Amino acid sequence: MGSTKRSINQARDVSGALSRAMDMSFGREVTAYLTDAYLIAGCCIGVVHRHVRADVYGRFQDGHRVRTSDVLKAHEQGGFWALFTATGSLYVIVTFKEDGGRLSLDWLLAQRAKGLHATPVTIQ
Repeated sequence: MGSTKRSINQARDVSGALSRAMDMSFGREVTAYLTDAYLIAGCCIGVVHRHVRADVYGRFQDGHRVRTSDVLKAHEQGGFWALFTATGSLYVIVTFKEDGGRLSLDWLLAQRAKGLHATPVTIQ
């Protein structure tokens, strides 16, 4: 398959997954949906979609990259991952970054299980 055709198919897959995620209930308002996501240093980085704080100045607009605050809790629901952050946000991971995105979540969850905790609110 040519690279152009593969790119079109990947875009359709992401679009379909995004649509399915937005149709699901996660029990409360979703702050944003993330694609091409990976976790590093306790937070999640991904391409943002439908952020509740998107504004006319371009902040949090669809297609921009976003870095969440520290991820405190994560659980799988309906094939998607719900992330709860230190600032009280709920992000839904729709797709992971191809090279190691899903693995990065496993690593974070393993570290949390070992007792590695999020950054404290105040550092002395």
